[in-house]
Amino acid sequence: MKKLLVLITIGLLANFGIAQDRLALNSFRKVPADELKTFMQNEAFYWSKVAAILKEKGQINAWAIQVRNGGMLANEPNVNTRIGIGSWENYENLGKNYAAAQAEVKSQMDPEKLALLEESLKQDKFEFATTLTQTDELIWSDKQPSFNYVVMNFSKANDAAQYIAEESRIMKPFFQKLMKQGKTKMKGWATASVLSPVGYDYAYNAFTVDFYDNISDAFAPFNSDDITWPEEMASLGELKLLAFGKE
Repeated sequence: MKKLLVLITIGLLANFGIAQDRLALNSFRKVPADELKTFMQNEAFYWSKVAAILKEKGQINAWAIQVRNGGMLANEPNVNTRIGIGSWENYENLGKNYAAAQAEVKSQMDPEKLALLEESLKQDKFEFATTLTQTDELIWSDKQPSFNYVVMNFSKANDAAQYIAEESRIMKPFFQKLMKQGKTKMKGWATASVLSPVGYDYAYNAFTVDFYDNISDAFAPFNSDDITWPEEMASLGELKLLAFGKE
């Protein structure tokens, strides 16, 4: 199991893909340190406005930019742009809708600022990988959830649907109980499966997500030493594979 810790630097426009079909497009980037400031400015001052228009029209239900925080290998991505699509119709029309929203944002800008923006947007996209995912389970500790950090736990399973079902059966009630008892700092928990790309060459096909307010909570998530883990957790490991063999 791999863990990817990310910082959400621009707020979600809705909860973590709760809407219809719970579809999301995740665009992972490997942005060099000396390019990150410009990249994030483009996201904050331009792409967030495009996303706001799309959400207002119901063409997406969420948008966030996530930046890796903590240790990582040199060949791993450090930025993820997450678009909560909401429905297959939105997914089918995403390119057309994005183009229209971009044109609308630019039409509202001062010509001089637009010229500067156009130059800034020429920056390389630093594309690393893109995945289409579906959120299968989602629980919160509060009726109005808030979070700043997420930990994504990636797994390669022989049968992703079976693995997700077992995560939900075993771990969902466990985390729900801890949240209710106040024994964890976790604000939410989710399971998700990868719809595309799939195949033995890809490193993961399912993952879980832990939500936290503070980065320290991600490294020390429990408020109590009195934690009894489910005995059936071992069965989850038996369902996970490496790309070409059993883990």
